[in-house]
Amino acid sequence: NYIPPVKRYFLEMRFKPMPQYHAGALVREGDAKTSPVGKMFIQPKVTLESGEVTLLDNVIGPNFAVIGWGCNPLWGMSEAQIQQWQALGTRFIQVVPDTQIHTDQDNHDGVTRIGDTQNRLRAWFAQHNAALVVMRPDRFVAAIAIPQTLGSTLNKLASVMTLTRATADIPVEKVA
Repeated sequence: NYIPPVKRYFLEMRFKPMPQYHAGALVREGDAKTSPVGKMFIQPKVTLESGEVTLLDNVIGPNFAVIGWGCNPLWGMSEAQIQQWQALGTRFIQVVPDTQIHTDQDNHDGVTRIGDTQNRLRAWFAQHNAALVVMRPDRFVAAIAIPQTLGSTLNKLASVMTLTRATADIPVEKVA
C-alpha cells in the first residue's frame, strides 16, 4: 500500500517546494506562470578567462548581477544607471559559449566574461526568451530583459527598491 509512505512524506515535510516571490524587488512582465522572475536562478559551472572552472555564485559574490547571454550587459543602460548599479556592487557579466571564452572579442570595462561550461545558461536564456537577467544577491531573478528594454526595466526595479532613479528615459538608438 502506497498511501502511508506518501502521507508520511507530506506530514514529515520531507518535500521542499521551490521558493518563489510574487512581490518585492521584482519586475514581472508577461505570464507569471512561465516567467522566471521571482524564482531562484540556476547554479551552473562556468569557465573564467583564466581557464579556471568555478560556480557562477563564486563569480557574482554577494551582489546584484546583470548577466547577458552573448551581449554586453551594459549596452542598454545609461551612464547614470551604470554608476547607480555599480554603487550597489552590481556585477556585470557577459556569458559566451565555452568554446569562445579564449577567442579575442571586445572586452568591455567593468564586464566579466565567462564561458558556459555546461550549456545550462544557454538553455536557460533560450527557455525564457531573454538576453539579460537581473539577479538579486539572494540568487532570485529580479527581472529579465533584452538590451533595448534593459534601461526601462532597471528604472522599474530601482523604483520598486526605492532607489534614487537614474535617467534612462532617453530611447536607445543603438543597433546591435
